[in-house]
Amino acid sequence: MIAMFLVVLEQSLLHIPLVIGAYVSLSLLKVPDLSIESAYVVGAIVGAYALIPVTIPIGLHLLLVLCASLVGGALVGVISSMLTQKAGVPHLLSSIITIGLFHGINQFVSPVYVALSQKPNPLSALSACCMHIPRYPDMCMLIVIVVCVVSCMAFLFRTQIGYAYAVYGNNPFFFSNYGICTSFVFVTGIVCANALAGLSGYLVAQSNMVVELNMGLGKALFCITALILGKAFVPITKPFSIVVPLVGTLAYFVVQQGLLKVGFNLKYFTAVQALLVLCMLLYSYRKQPRQSMHDNLGV
Repeated sequence: MIAMFLVVLEQSLLHIPLVIGAYVSLSLLKVPDLSIESAYVVGAIVGAYALIPVTIPIGLHLLLVLCASLVGGALVGVISSMLTQKAGVPHLLSSIITIGLFHGINQFVSPVYVALSQKPNPLSALSACCMHIPRYPDMCMLIVIVVCVVSCMAFLFRTQIGYAYAVYGNNPFFFSNYGICTSFVFVTGIVCANALAGLSGYLVAQSNMVVELNMGLGKALFCITALILGKAFVPITKPFSIVVPLVGTLAYFVVQQGLLKVGFNLKYFTAVQALLVLCMLLYSYRKQPRQSMHDNLGV
């Protein structure tokens, strides 16, 4: 049981930034931002290239790598959001174009597999604090990183821009009616979401000691499943809550590890995700049949 708890905790810590990012774009802005899959991979690649053997303090090295992964993911968000706002392309199509664009770029700048075992691991900076869990030397640093991310996003959600994201999701034409720059709200939201996806991509790559160009495949479905689970378990009393992606991510990996414990073959888990999403959406739509026309993904 303790081993299962540690696996769930580690996987949740690795993916919480991704799910929080998806919460901003999919739940608050309510746009089908599939480009988070590309941002996830680009963040991992850029973070891996920032792992250079330099004689600087490990804390500073960690900050450099984390910033690099955030910038890599944000770059994807800039491209997809600008295609939508400046070129007038629907964001679903912008996301698909961005995925294709960065798939080619990633293959040009990086091999299919990039091993990180021979590179420095800045996540081990607090490994001495994890002496009692030797199989998870990165756990303490992951906790610190995720606490910082959650704290920053919880603060952001209390600001005017955080409420602006929720307002945009309910009525994307609200700001233009009052002379407020809609593009700023949209672009910053997508860039923030993709930056967090890039950070999560690096954390997962560092934990697995490998960057793989197809590692982003299925992450959009993963995020939708986690967010639906979060909303199922967390009673919504406010327009939005940072607790939803946290609980959803934890619930997702509890379900996954529970199925693994009973002998379920996880190669079929994607089908389970899809069926779980379908069942919960059917229940939600039956309970609340009048859904927002702008709510494209039901999360």
